[in-house]
Amino acid sequence: MITINFIKSAIGKLRAVEASSGDKGKIDLWRGMKNLRAADDFLRRGGTELAPMSTTTNLAVAVQYSLSPSSLLFKISTKSFLQRGAELTFLSAFPAEAEVLLPPLTYLRPTGQKLELMIAELRYTVIEVEP
Repeated sequence: MITINFIKSAIGKLRAVEASSGDKGKIDLWRGMKNLRAADDFLRRGGTELAPMSTTTNLAVAVQYSLSPSSLLFKISTKSFLQRGAELTFLSAFPAEAEVLLPPLTYLRPTGQKLELMIAELRYTVIEVEP
């Protein structure tokens, strides 16, 4: 529990640094997951991620993480720095992944926008959510 509080505090401080350099406005974040389908209950009410949630500003990175016969992609639509986590590129071992870490207990509310694609025998489900 203490570790989670430290992570949440660190994300808040890094978010404040981003705000002081000027809010970038609307930014879409992406999260890709393998072999998953969104439950109907999630599509109606949303849900909460208990752990810190890794996302990226780079759709191609999210697609790589989701490559499977049933890929789930969250398009996380943020309107300001207050809805985003900490941008971690500067300390990442993989800076090309453009990671943004959202704090624990981030609630994702579906907007109702959903897209299903079939590409080369792979099914992609894209669900737009707001934190």
